[in-house]
Amino acid sequence: MMRLFLVGVALLTLSMTGCKSKTSTNEGGLRVFITYATFRPKCLTLAVEDRRDAARRESGVVTVDAEARSDTRVGVILKQAGWSPDLRVVAQAHEGSCEGPVIARQSADVQFPEENLTDLKLDLRAEDLDDDGFFAIKGDFPGTDCDDTRTDVHPGATELCDGVDNNCVAGESDAPGNVQYWVDADGDGYGDASAAPQVACAPPQGHVTRAGDCDDEDRLVHPDQQEFRCDGKDDNCDGASDNDAFGVGTACLTEQRCTGTRQCQSTEAATCVSTAQTFEYFADDDGDGEAGTSLGFFCEEPEQEATRENNDCDEGTPLVSFVGTTEVCDRLDNDCVGGVDNGLTDCDAVAWNERTVLDDTSARYDAVANYDEGLGWLVGRTGHVIHVDGNTFRPATNCAGNWRSAWAAPNGRVFLGSNDGRFATLMPDELSTACETRPSGQPAAINGLVGFPDPNSNVFTVYGVSSQGHVLSWSYDHGAGSQPAPTLVTQLAANLRAIHGLEAQSLFVVGAEMVNGESRPAAWSSPQTGTTWTREALGLPETTTGLLNAVQVLTSRLVYVAGDHGLLLEKSRDAWTPKPVLTVNGGTVPNLRAIIAFGRTGIYAASSEVKDLHFFNGAAWSVVATPSETVNALGGFGPGEVWATGHDGLLTRWKP
Repeated sequence: MMRLFLVGVALLTLSMTGCKSKTSTNEGGLRVFITYATFRPKCLTLAVEDRRDAARRESGVVTVDAEARSDTRVGVILKQAGWSPDLRVVAQAHEGSCEGPVIARQSADVQFPEENLTDLKLDLRAEDLDDDGFFAIKGDFPGTDCDDTRTDVHPGATELCDGVDNNCVAGESDAPGNVQYWVDADGDGYGDASAAPQVACAPPQGHVTRAGDCDDEDRLVHPDQQEFRCDGKDDNCDGASDNDAFGVGTACLTEQRCTGTRQCQSTEAATCVSTAQTFEYFADDDGDGEAGTSLGFFCEEPEQEATRENNDCDEGTPLVSFVGTTEVCDRLDNDCVGGVDNGLTDCDAVAWNERTVLDDTSARYDAVANYDEGLGWLVGRTGHVIHVDGNTFRPATNCAGNWRSAWAAPNGRVFLGSNDGRFATLMPDELSTACETRPSGQPAAINGLVGFPDPNSNVFTVYGVSSQGHVLSWSYDHGAGSQPAPTLVTQLAANLRAIHGLEAQSLFVVGAEMVNGESRPAAWSSPQTGTTWTREALGLPETTTGLLNAVQVLTSRLVYVAGDHGLLLEKSRDAWTPKPVLTVNGGTVPNLRAIIAFGRTGIYAASSEVKDLHFFNGAAWSVVATPSETVNALGGFGPGEVWATGHDGLLTRWKP
């Protein structure tokens, strides 16, 4: 019967100081000498197991001298009932406590003796160079001391921000006052948001204290900025790509008033994109109740009263539409069926009626002013002022001056502008009396006139323009005993040649301004409020030279200007566009001196280089008459009554 008795029993565990190496006894047993040196084990254990039956195992704690760095402890193993003689004896030293890591271990396989004691020596070695009770992390049985040369470095020590892992736990990450750092691979100052932070007292190489970089391979991508590229990527790491100014993915309304979403147009811009169906809409710009001006394609009405029905083929005159009009002889396609004066067999035979007014070939007429059917005025140089009533011509006998411009009020009163800056006026029944004149206060020639009656009084206000850029006005009270003096509205740095408008608040003036010693075509519009006139952006090349000589406002949204080098421009709503340049005589480009327009498809023009009367039908120019003398001015009372006057007493009229 074997008996196992372990070293942990104090009576059988003793220091080897002064002990013999052999002990005689009649009963068999193992005497185990456990030797250790250069360290102080906090716990020493001795275990024995039956090599034939692993379930048979016993262990115990060997008492040690806490002060001794080197010592030998002795234990005796006695026979234990039921055990085989084949034993394995294991000695272990632990760091800290018996639950601490094993820092030294030695074992031996032995035969238990039948009698007497057999000695067994087990030698344990571990390294604690700084004698702090914690062992070096090395060898087969490492301890927990991460620096075995310093007594202040070991588990349980106070962690400090001193560049040392004082407590051997995750560097300085648990030191008071430490900071989290994130790797910054692209060097933009922001750390990789997907990487775990490193806690340290000082920044590791390539690390920063700001996290949140959602693309640490692109230094342009980081938080704290606006989205700057429209490319499907999140440039500022706020969790949304192409937001901020681009607003990709947000609901929007296209210029065509279609609901859609904003999408990248390029890396620099986003635009609203819609898949909704659009329809062409039209507007009534000439006030005849039928729409014909294309507004473009939209998903809904782009403006009030816009319609999808196109019922007008000329939005410059109420005399033309698909609905409710009858074709008349006036060179317009009144019923919009695709033919001018179609069905009117006698219209082509209507000739221009030319004559020399009062047989006076010395007269030169520079202006014509109509105020009713068959009624109007011819005015010109050397006091020539003629009232026209059908084929009756009566001259004013006391209206001295070189008259450059004229406008007639609905009651027949004519207003004149002279080459020396004077205004004048008279009635058809006052031809034998002196013209009533007023100096404008400016000596320059008044080249153009337009006027407006006050519907609530007898006052007519005329506006004139001068070759020195003056815009003048004169309010004349018909029937009053005295009249106010003309006033200066504004002065522009230009040579102004013509003025027109439908009301005083929407005037257009044209002429030229000097640029580097050259005349450049220019136009201005009056302000709705204030005093600053708007220089119109005509869209002409900067190298364009010459004058604008004529202007006509057909509707509040349609204006024509004409000038040198065959120039004809149209302003439809807010956009100026050039029309085909007039050419004559195999390529000669004349200067247009005068125009009168009755619609987009009915514009007459006169030039100084040739005597032809030109007609523009909205697409191309043609010649409708060739008077015997040069034409200086055009007038008329609707498209069915056109007047042209000029040199050598010329007056030619077309009236079906």
